[in-house]
Amino acid sequence: MIRRLKNVLLFLIALVLICQLFTRIAIAKDEIDDWDDEVEITETPIKPVFEPPKEEIHEPKPLDVKVYPKLVLSDFYREMAMIVMIVVYLIVYFIGKRANEAIAVKWMEKHIALLKENFSLVGNDKGSSLIQDGPADYLFYLSGRRNCQFIHGRITLKPRHDILQIITNFVTSQFSSKAVTDTVTYNVTMNDGAYDDFVFGITKKDRASDLRQSRYDLKTFTKQSNNNLLPNVFNVHSESVEISDTILSNRVIELLKASSQYLTYLIITDQPRIRPEKIIENKQKLLTVMHELPNDTSKFSDVTIITELVLTLIDFIPGQCSFRAETRQKFNKNREEADKVIQKNLAAERQEEIQQKKADKKRAEAERVAKLSPEEQRKYEEKERKRELKKKQKKMVKKV
Repeated sequence: MIRRLKNVLLFLIALVLICQLFTRIAIAKDEIDDWDDEVEITETPIKPVFEPPKEEIHEPKPLDVKVYPKLVLSDFYREMAMIVMIVVYLIVYFIGKRANEAIAVKWMEKHIALLKENFSLVGNDKGSSLIQDGPADYLFYLSGRRNCQFIHGRITLKPRHDILQIITNFVTSQFSSKAVTDTVTYNVTMNDGAYDDFVFGITKKDRASDLRQSRYDLKTFTKQSNNNLLPNVFNVHSESVEISDTILSNRVIELLKASSQYLTYLIITDQPRIRPEKIIENKQKLLTVMHELPNDTSKFSDVTIITELVLTLIDFIPGQCSFRAETRQKFNKNREEADKVIQKNLAAERQEEIQQKKADKKRAEAERVAKLSPEEQRKYEEKERKRELKKKQKKMVKKV
């Protein structure tokens, strides 16, 4: 009986254990299914015990070859335009230069006979009657005549060689009456002491204002007026009526009337053209005549009358321009007053320079003191205070 009971008990225990086992298996299976849904299981390959070395495989690299873009004609438009502009500029330069040279030579051809009749030397020592001083400027030199030392002449022509200036002058001429023209200027250095000192001028009315502003001699010593004996296009600038009456002789008036179309100005002076910064002891007596050239070179003979005017004045001025004592005293007084103004301006400029130097020195000293320590600055200020006190005491002693 007991034995049978043991068997039943063992059977029940075994049944319970089997039930528990199946229960655990079912639970475990559910857990494994859930885990498979969430995590992907990767299998680790089995690494062989021995693996032969593999050869390193290099990927092919592209060749370092520069690839140039395909060029077309439109890529060079800018360079082509620049080359065309340079070529055009050079063509205009050489054509304009050649044209100016032809004008200067033509003028000299019309005047060479007259000049050689009145001067022993026409041109330089090498025999050149014209000296080129640029694409649009020519010089000529005359000497060997009574009453004058020499003549420096200048032919100033239009900038026909420079296309930029041509365009600029054309544009400005549309808005201004002052067009650029071809001109000839005679600068005659007269003999010293040949006649009295004075300033006299005849100018075209449209140039009178500019000349008076730019020329020290006309602005300082002369008064502007009209003269009924001259063509209406001229103004007279003179220190005295006596000068005008003396110079405007019948022959001179005749030449002025004949040259009124081209004559720009005529100035007789013993003073510098630009205001001097200091008093000039030995001043040159100068006769300056400037005239325009006709646009047509075939009419260059029309301006030989102005050359005759220059020659006439060279001989006329020394022989006739000796004035009364009262007039000379007036001229001398005018020059003394002008010299005083120059001295005053010079003294003012010197004083300004001195004040500027003092200011610079004071500024430099202030910068030096600013770099000192507070104690050194205090000592410096005390030293300066004592020095100023001594100066005041000395001034008080002098007053007493």
